[in-house]
Amino acid sequence: MPHVITCVEDLRLLAEKRVPRMFYDYADSGSWTEGTYRANESDFAGIKLRQRVAVNMEHRSLKSTMAGQDVAMPVALATVGLLGMQHADGEILAARAAEKFGVPFTLSTMSICSIEDVAENVSKPFWFQLYVMRDRDFIKRLIDRAKSAGCSALVLTLDLQIMGQRHKDIRNGLSAPPKITLRNMLMCRRLWDSG
Repeated sequence: MPHVITCVEDLRLLAEKRVPRMFYDYADSGSWTEGTYRANESDFAGIKLRQRVAVNMEHRSLKSTMAGQDVAMPVALATVGLLGMQHADGEILAARAAEKFGVPFTLSTMSICSIEDVAENVSKPFWFQLYVMRDRDFIKRLIDRAKSAGCSALVLTLDLQIMGQRHKDIRNGLSAPPKITLRNMLMCRRLWDSG
């Protein structure tokens, strides 16, 4: 029987069943005590959308512009580092979905798919997220590649000066760069075969 998806929690539970544990934990955790991770969820839960009644809804629209780009609604798909761990070609699939829906997609500096691979698989520009790092030549090359790929916005991330210790990644053996072990290769093979 196919899974019925009614909310984000259904997707989380489905991913927990399908994705190798170390990759699932990478996406569903945070650094140190995970206080910010938990606060993100509780802070969003506090936002209430108020219903308006007895108003003309004939011409309602969520259309807007973001960074000079027309969008179906004022939302962008944020970066997910190493998204390709969750699903083979995850970045390409996410970029295509965002394009189809009409919202921006933001490719992570830490993506599995290259900037060029994503650009080859979409027809509209996407955004590129850049970690500001000490190696200025590397950063310049990344920016040049993003420009060449037609990225329409550069999203700067400034919180990489100190890497947060991710306890679940340590327990699972997930590292950057990844260590080539038999266990890691078997997990990647299982993931790619299911993609």
